[in-house]
Amino acid sequence: MVELLKKIKKFDLVNYYPLLFTIIFVFVLLQYKFHSIEAIFYDFRIKYDVGARFSDEIVIVTIDEESDEFLGETFPYTYTNYQKLIKRIIDDEPRVINLFGEFVEPTREIESNALYEMKSDILKFKRSGGAFRFATDIDHFGERLPPDSLRDLGYSPAIINVDNVKFAKDDVARRTVLNISGEESLHFWTANEYRIIENKKPLLLSDINGAYYVPEADASFALFRYYSNPEYDRGHLKNVPFHRVVVGNYPRDFFKDKIVLIGPSYISNVNDYVLTPFNKEQLVSSKLSLHAIIIQALLQEKSVFQVPFYISGIICFVIAIFLSLVISKIQPAKGLFITIMTIFGVMFFSYLIFVIFGYWLYVTHILLTIFIVYYIWVPFRAIGEYQRRYAIQEETKLLKRVEDLKQNFISLMSHDLKTPVAKVAGVADNLIMRYGRSSEPGVVEGLRTIIDSTKELNNFITSILDLTKVESRKLTLNRVSKDVNKLIEDIVGELDYEAKQKTITIETELGPLYPIEMDVTLIKRVLSNLIENAIKYSGENTTVEIKSSDDEQWVYIDISDNGVGIPPDDLENIFEKFYRVKNDASHKIKGSGLGLYLVKYFVELHGGSIEASSVVGEGTTFHIKLKNE
Repeated sequence: MVELLKKIKKFDLVNYYPLLFTIIFVFVLLQYKFHSIEAIFYDFRIKYDVGARFSDEIVIVTIDEESDEFLGETFPYTYTNYQKLIKRIIDDEPRVINLFGEFVEPTREIESNALYEMKSDILKFKRSGGAFRFATDIDHFGERLPPDSLRDLGYSPAIINVDNVKFAKDDVARRTVLNISGEESLHFWTANEYRIIENKKPLLLSDINGAYYVPEADASFALFRYYSNPEYDRGHLKNVPFHRVVVGNYPRDFFKDKIVLIGPSYISNVNDYVLTPFNKEQLVSSKLSLHAIIIQALLQEKSVFQVPFYISGIICFVIAIFLSLVISKIQPAKGLFITIMTIFGVMFFSYLIFVIFGYWLYVTHILLTIFIVYYIWVPFRAIGEYQRRYAIQEETKLLKRVEDLKQNFISLMSHDLKTPVAKVAGVADNLIMRYGRSSEPGVVEGLRTIIDSTKELNNFITSILDLTKVESRKLTLNRVSKDVNKLIEDIVGELDYEAKQKTITIETELGPLYPIEMDVTLIKRVLSNLIENAIKYSGENTTVEIKSSDDEQWVYIDISDNGVGIPPDDLENIFEKFYRVKNDASHKIKGSGLGLYLVKYFVELHGGSIEASSVVGEGTTFHIKLKNE
């Protein structure tokens, strides 16, 4: 129990606030439908539906202004013209004929005779295995039926359903009526009759993917897929004017084995047109074309099943949690990339299941969930990054202040130490000069040891001061033109006594050089350090070699000794600050570990470079390159 309480105390709820807010926002989001936005994604899938293939099984005979002008009549036409039309179509042996429009009882004998002949031709067509149906409309007064004398030929309601009271409420045709009050719609009846003639099993309501019943309308509906653009000049539907069929101006077998739809399509009459997903702003798609598309969709069983909304809700929560965990753990740029890829993945997946299976996945809430997650977590991450950056800046400022204090302290202490060190060396030197001959044995050697120690201490202090300048970036070059060989000779002269004490020979092989621009003090420090190290680490009766040469770009200086050498593991680190080679020779020889670090810095400050090569037991060589300018 105690351990559990400790874990609860350690649990930082602040880090989970964005996830909590995300879940709450998604839950609130799911309470709204956003039909208008979803309609955009739905219509996109309809317009670019590669799963609904075109099939040339329907022909449309249009009654329009052109036919009015040619026949000298206005719609509805006389039964004489209808009889001529029906006869020519039947002679071409179609499978199904649907006749749309308003029909009234004839008032003249000639029209009665024409009606009787038309009805006889239709009955003969039906007895030969064809199918015929009048298409009726339903308005506020009920179903508008054909004349009594024609009703026995059969009629069915042909309703174009538009989304005006549900979904997007934009008057766009997306769904069809399958039956109403138990009576099959014209589309459903025509599709089944054609299937029966083709020796296929007729469809039941349960066979229609996504069919649903609305009790208030006492009707069954289904979303349908467009296999062609219903606009007259953009789709694949076959159209022929009424008058051309009457006079026989059409190709032979044009109607053979086809479903023929005959009806009005007047450009001047907006009631003959409807909005579709292909054009939701202008009435350019005829209802007659839409009837053909609905029938073809039922023939191909290309209806749409709406995936239950709770599935979209589950996907929303899964994606919200997934993206929250991802965005909270990775860099913002990678988080943005994953967010964009998730959006494209959802869009592609929803389109894929639509064209393959006819499944309509509600994607608006999923996409809005992705945006919500991103816009909740990105500011949270930004705040966290700002806090971390601010903490780092404050820490950097503090470290800089500490570093400045350290540098000032070292600088002041180094300067203050130089004075007493110089005094100690001066007093020791003065005592040697005054009492050197008369003093007791061992006194002079002690005084000389004091002087040597003060020199070592002075060199160490100088190195510390140089390090302070280097790290504070206060070191500037005072360039003058100087011959490197002259510097080498001067340094060799200064160290000659130290070399002779160890019976070390310094050999120089100096090629003729032109003076180059350099900071004499710093380059002298470089050369002194390297030559002095060569003397220190070489054994007695050995040789230190110094060579110089040049070309058009560089001046080369090589300093070699015959010491114990440097192991490969140490050779990589000898220019690091405070690094000393771990061998017996280095323990006997005092040093700060700053010499080679400063040497490398001074050389590179001049635009040059330094490298070292060594063989254990044979010696070490330092190769210096300075710009020849």
